[in-house]
Amino acid sequence: MSKVELKIEDVWLEVDYDYTEGEAEVTYYPDGSGCPASPDRVDVNEVKVCGVDVIPIISDFIFEDIENQIHKLYED
Repeated sequence: MSKVELKIEDVWLEVDYDYTEGEAEVTYYPDGSGCPASPDRVDVNEVKVCGVDVIPIISDFIFEDIENQIHKLYED
């Protein structure tokens, strides 16, 4: 589990999350089969403000913003 502090709409959030790097596409294995690529994945486990978990009251829009900001941390 990883932790990061993010500022969203002027509020500092403490976010605990798991990040899983996606797998590259394999066009062909020696037997002729292959597999498609899988995307990177962020699983948000906890979002706290002043030590209080606020996941139950976070809107879908804010939750997506949190996930997008975490993805940006791993882009390089």
